[in-house]
Amino acid sequence: MIKKSVVVAALFGASLLPVASASADQGVNLSSGFTDFTTWTLAGSAMAANQTPGNGFTYSQLLLTQGTGGEAGSGFAPVAIMLDFDQAFAFDFHFYIPVSTELRGDGLTFTLAGTPGGGVGGSGLGYEGLGNSVAFAIDTFHFDDEPVSPSLQILQNGSVTPLASTETGLGDTIRDPDFQWHASVDYTPSGFDDNAGTFKGTIEHLNLGSFSVSATVDFSALAGSPVYYGFTAGNGAALDGHIITSAVPVPEPEIYGMLLAGLGLMGFVARRRRKLPG
Repeated sequence: MIKKSVVVAALFGASLLPVASASADQGVNLSSGFTDFTTWTLAGSAMAANQTPGNGFTYSQLLLTQGTGGEAGSGFAPVAIMLDFDQAFAFDFHFYIPVSTELRGDGLTFTLAGTPGGGVGGSGLGYEGLGNSVAFAIDTFHFDDEPVSPSLQILQNGSVTPLASTETGLGDTIRDPDFQWHASVDYTPSGFDDNAGTFKGTIEHLNLGSFSVSATVDFSALAGSPVYYGFTAGNGAALDGHIITSAVPVPEPEIYGMLLAGLGLMGFVARRRRKLPG
């Protein structure tokens, strides 16, 4: 069951950060237009819901965790895509972690994988164990021997030992009640036709700034085959929800009126044509 407070917070508690479309020739822009997450392949605690709450927008939410603790969830697009890892690509999306007074954790990932699926929760971020994959992680909990959270990390092949990490210093402000985060993933090939290059993840906030992490990644294991893109999350002992969002404006009533008038005119013209002698 979707936790009501999490859904309400996702719908009304944070506004989308306006961003430009991704400029790369490959990839998918999930931060503009509308993505219907109810069509995605879900596993574990993940759920998806579409709502039109009467504020001028229709929302689709991918709730990877719902704030009950001990959860691990994943959601992947229903259709795989082909990526040329000797060419640049980009993905972007909005995410939101509702405000909580509880322990912060554990985090979420954007993942490219040969097969959709999920992994271990808690510090595993719903990613640990998902082989043949590369992920950009927003990690919001740490142990003493790990990067101080919230940190950005690049992960590979289901391991949560990062290839690279960046400590953001954000603390609990990563849970913002007013504005969602925009995240982007950009890939720049090495130029040597070796299916390798720089994989970079960035999060941006209207008031809190921009933070990035990057690492050199070998994509040879994913090259030449369809690739699934999606998200994972886990919350362990924490009670955080991890939500990916998409929104589109609802047409104004006058637009519906114009559409209906146009359809009526088309029907009138079609009827007149049928009545004219041949």
